[in-house]
Amino acid sequence: MSREYFIQNARGQQKLTKLELPIRVGGKKHAGIVIPGVAVDKLLAIIALDAGHTYIQPADADTSIFHNDERLLDSAWLKSGDRVQMANSMLSWEVQGDRVLINVQPHKLDISKPRPPKQARHPAAAVDNLPVSVKTPPPAVHKGVKRSLIAFVSILLLLAVYLLTATSVIVKLEPASAKVDFKGFPPAISFGGARLMFPGHYDLNIEAAGYAALDTSLEVKFGAPLKVSYELSELPGLLRLNPDPLVEFQLFAGEHQLTMNDMGQYELLRGSHSFEVKSERYLPQQLDIEVAGLGAEQTFEFTLEPAWAIVSFSSVPAAAEVLVDAVVIGNTPLQAEVLQGQHEFVVQKPGFKKVTQFHTVEAGVDFALAEIQLEPADGTLELSSSPAGASILISDKFFGKTPQTLMISAETEHRLSLSKAGYRSVEKVIKLAADEQRTLELNLEVEYATVFISIQPPGSSLSINGKAAEKTSGRLRLQTRKNTLKVSKPGYVSKTISVTPRAGVSQNIEIRLLSKKQQQAQEKAAATPASKTTVAGQKMVLISPSSNMKMGASRRDAGRRANESQRLVKLQRPFYMGQYEVTNSDLRKFMPAHNSGSAESAILSGDKQPVVNISWEDAARYSNWLSKKDALPMAYREVDGKMQAVSPMTTGYRLPTEAEWAWVARRQGQASEQRYPWQGVYPPTTKSGNYADARIADTLADIVPGYDDGYRGSAPVGSFPPWPAGVSSSFYDMGGNVAEWMHDNYAVYPGEAARLVVDPMGPAKGKHHVVRGSSWRHGSISELRLSYRDYSAASRPDLGFRIARYAE
Repeated sequence: MSREYFIQNARGQQKLTKLELPIRVGGKKHAGIVIPGVAVDKLLAIIALDAGHTYIQPADADTSIFHNDERLLDSAWLKSGDRVQMANSMLSWEVQGDRVLINVQPHKLDISKPRPPKQARHPAAAVDNLPVSVKTPPPAVHKGVKRSLIAFVSILLLLAVYLLTATSVIVKLEPASAKVDFKGFPPAISFGGARLMFPGHYDLNIEAAGYAALDTSLEVKFGAPLKVSYELSELPGLLRLNPDPLVEFQLFAGEHQLTMNDMGQYELLRGSHSFEVKSERYLPQQLDIEVAGLGAEQTFEFTLEPAWAIVSFSSVPAAAEVLVDAVVIGNTPLQAEVLQGQHEFVVQKPGFKKVTQFHTVEAGVDFALAEIQLEPADGTLELSSSPAGASILISDKFFGKTPQTLMISAETEHRLSLSKAGYRSVEKVIKLAADEQRTLELNLEVEYATVFISIQPPGSSLSINGKAAEKTSGRLRLQTRKNTLKVSKPGYVSKTISVTPRAGVSQNIEIRLLSKKQQQAQEKAAATPASKTTVAGQKMVLISPSSNMKMGASRRDAGRRANESQRLVKLQRPFYMGQYEVTNSDLRKFMPAHNSGSAESAILSGDKQPVVNISWEDAARYSNWLSKKDALPMAYREVDGKMQAVSPMTTGYRLPTEAEWAWVARRQGQASEQRYPWQGVYPPTTKSGNYADARIADTLADIVPGYDDGYRGSAPVGSFPPWPAGVSSSFYDMGGNVAEWMHDNYAVYPGEAARLVVDPMGPAKGKHHVVRGSSWRHGSISELRLSYRDYSAASRPDLGFRIARYAE
């Protein structure tokens, strides 16, 4: 409770809160409530709070204050309607809810009642004590006076005993308007704002309008004055809710559901409340209600908004059953109230296909479904074939294999087709009525085709589908299905193949058996991984050349140089070659101090750029270091500070041979030797590699016309498409970026175009080593050809390398 105090006195009207109590009453100098006619510095009384109850207390015992016409000697509780007289003013105290009205008005002494006259002395008593003749009362009168005096004195004695032995009890009540009834003996006597009570047991009944009555007891003992406080509990307000329309509902305060009493009312404490009303088929409603409380009855009316929309259904034919979320709601045509949310609508009718639709309904937004055209119900076809397992096509749609139970749209012609490998297909047109059930069995005829077979070596035996064939070569008649042919001969590895001949199409089959030794060689090759990764993380791709290759270029080749004489080469031994050129980062694991530097105002030392300014000797040393890391035999040995290839060559890491590099660049995945590292003619029309281009035209004379690859110097490896294009075993930067050191010592090979050389590794000695591939400094048609050969004995800023090794 938070009360406010409104004071009307000589200062005018004031407004105070309980936080500004106590209030001084008296003269103008110190008082909050000014009493006219009182000295300015005189303090008469104090009005204060104790446990939420207001009381008044005189400033001193000499102050004359009357509370409800009784002399106020001690503090007294202030209740609504109390009057306090001070000097010539009357202070009235009125409580109206949370407001207290304090009014100070002039007060006139009421002298309308005559005071009893004082007993006058006989006039003769004043004259020199002379004897006066007084008439003596009769004896009976003397006895009556005597008894009255005794009774009066007894009462005074009893009253004195009561006052001396009774205890002063001050009862403070909340609310202040509450009334208390004491039951006990002797009864309590009100005296000066308190009650005088003999020690003993008293029953108290406390009541106030709007509050629950309180029955309690009080034990009074001899001793100091007793102060007790009682606070009554407010009665709840009685709230009746009337919804429109009048439907059942639930009332929630937060997540707690409230219940009504037997009179259909909600019992609620006084104050502001927020409620949520929920009712089936209506939207939730938020209610904010100020409850009067204190037993007061209130009625609150509100309107509920529908949580549905009207949905219209129609169908052809009509009279179809309508279901909403699997609940039948009627037959078409139909208008129905459907609650908001996602719903499944089903329209069905015997003899017709069921139609299912999903719709979202928004409250208050009516809509109509498009008219539903019901289709006749499917017919049932029990389909089987002899033999079973035939593929079923109905109107070119696959329906599994026989036997099968099929649901087919009614009143429509369907083209049925059955097919099975080794049998002639069967076709038939069928038409079913609605809900018709039909059984159909179709027979398939065996189908044959002709194949021609040739088997090597002679004398081999042949079995077909597990049965020995009468002949092992020539013309055979096989069923048009998968046939298993097995060819065998002592000393050879048997071979089994599957053949599915087609009717009307002749087929030639050649089978060659391998000796066990040949088979082992093939298995060994097949077991070799298609790629490997070095301990340093470089990916290497397996190359197994399948034919001879002609190295070099013909004399008619534009841009051909004299050292490009043609050679006939066969690579018989499978090998691995690095997919990327060795980077600066790769080499620094072996040579931390190496710096590729810069050239032509271009930085060459980035981690992902190919290593350059490296000698052939250091490239060979790096290969040996990598072999040691991967536990492979060394491919080079150092003699007098020079690196030399070991013989015979091991499976350790090394530089690619010129023939290996030429195969990968010109023949890998190609039918013939390629001219450029791109498809087409010179100059390239797409960014196929890092060549001398417009970015370095200020330094180099020979650049690719109209070409800009985005780099002035070397590019990070793998920045351009792999070569050859479209091949799984492809490589990066086979043309452009940096030229590459080869394993071979440099030599020219005139007159060897017809002499076959197997796995060449170059001369055993030489002053220079072969360099293959173009670089970022090359731009002419001669340099960009894949047959272009160069040589060097020293490192260059455009010369790097990649690694290779034999697979076995």
